[in-house]
Amino acid sequence: MSTAALRTPAAGPAVTAPADGPAHREPAYLRHLGGQAVSILGDQVWYVALSFSAVQLASPGAAGAILAVSALPRLALLLFGGAFVDRYGPRRLMIGSDAARGAIALVTAAVALAQPSLALLVVVALAFGLADALFLPAAGAMLPRLLSPVQLTGGLALSGLTQRLALMLGAPLGGLLLPLGGLPLACLVNAVTFGVSVLALWSVHPRPAAVADPSAAADPRVPVLASVREGLRYLLRHPVLRATTLVSLLVNIAAAGPLNVGLALVADQRGWGAAGIGYMLAGFGAGAAAGSLLMVRWRPAGRAGMLAAACIVLQGGAIYAIAAVPGPAWAVAATALGGLASGPLAVTMNGLTHTHTANTHRGRVTSINTLVSLGITPMAIAVMGFAAAQVGTVPSFAACAALDLLAAAFCLTVPALRTATLTAAT
Repeated sequence: MSTAALRTPAAGPAVTAPADGPAHREPAYLRHLGGQAVSILGDQVWYVALSFSAVQLASPGAAGAILAVSALPRLALLLFGGAFVDRYGPRRLMIGSDAARGAIALVTAAVALAQPSLALLVVVALAFGLADALFLPAAGAMLPRLLSPVQLTGGLALSGLTQRLALMLGAPLGGLLLPLGGLPLACLVNAVTFGVSVLALWSVHPRPAAVADPSAAADPRVPVLASVREGLRYLLRHPVLRATTLVSLLVNIAAAGPLNVGLALVADQRGWGAAGIGYMLAGFGAGAAAGSLLMVRWRPAGRAGMLAAACIVLQGGAIYAIAAVPGPAWAVAATALGGLASGPLAVTMNGLTHTHTANTHRGRVTSINTLVSLGITPMAIAVMGFAAAQVGTVPSFAACAALDLLAAAFCLTVPALRTATLTAAT
């Protein structure tokens, strides 16, 4: 294996190894979690301001195009971002990314105060997308540096719960701020939240990556593209990571269409209106929050593949039920059940990825999994809309549920995944 582990960090503040108590009692992790939650709030305020400003300056189509443009550099450069994370460590790249985005937000606020324009929104969206390509794999590689292996499951659950709450609160906050100060105020708030994130990260001193094989050290002289290829080979050769990535891909395809465009199709065809979409989304959010809260305390260890399979089957049944049940109350119950399954499922799959990834490859593996998640969503939504127009909404939901069953079958029939644990040392 040609690529290697992280370079030994320079001497710095003393690093205290985490104890084996609950993750929510780990001060460094809580500071990191709080900073990220505040940053997510700012991101949501920015997205609301971006889309609203684009509609005002041009049209709804322009808003959709700008949001799509912002995703292009993120998707195109994610794998390279993961390679840089493995070379230089996640903390410094997270701080650099947050500082850069904070500066961009401040400049945008000043320019928008003088002369807002569509071109400004496009440039800023592209710049944020570039920064995200570094930040996302770095953030994914950070948790194992702050938590011990036995704390990881609870930490992932608490992180998922916090992120979901921040997402739920961020968009309404953006809606409240826009009438008060428009795009400049939204950018200023976003810049402040990036500053909070930087301060939180600055106060955190993660453990250096333990490298079992010093000869595998990440050599900065190795071309980045070669490092990316080696990361892909590493994942494809690892039986647990290979199977986990495939299952995650199938689950994301199965859920993305129904939970985005699918809910709107069902509500429209049944005459439930926009309120019906809102109630179903609220049901899913409440269920997911409950599922994540369950995993904060529960520490499943062995046979993680079987737990994942049970959650996937439950999620697949809920997806089909959304389109098949007779009334809105039943549909809300179905989305809540799907959300309840998604919480433990996300924790289990992310936990397997973190547990079985070597410290030398965390950034690259995280970038691959993030690409699988983010990259497939637009395609899955488009396919869902096309399929519903051709064969109907209920058969399209049934096909998505069938993909979930296929993913569950992989969990049960691939021995490495079926018997995988969430407590193995890397």
